[in-house]
Amino acid sequence: MAVYRITRFAAPDMNKAAEIAENMRDVLEDIGADFIDMVSYGNGKGVVLAKYPDQTTMDAASEAAKQAFGKMIEAGAVEDGSIHPHAGEVIKSF
Repeated sequence: MAVYRITRFAAPDMNKAAEIAENMRDVLEDIGADFIDMVSYGNGKGVVLAKYPDQTTMDAASEAAKQAFGKMIEAGAVEDGSIHPHAGEVIKSF
């Protein structure tokens, strides 16, 4: 069953956060996600939506996700303490 990790965050510099994510493309493409979307919904707020084929793959990807957000925090692109991950499995698709 597919699972999602949905991570909310605050980014004073959303463009810089996106640039860091792009620079990590080779790492993020190899973690087994079906897709990873980084979405800005304005006012320095964003969310990362990542879909994985199963819990095991998502768990294995956790370190890469932490590494990506760590680089964004270090660069001042994302606020430390603003990262709020949530996870769940698909119960119905349309």
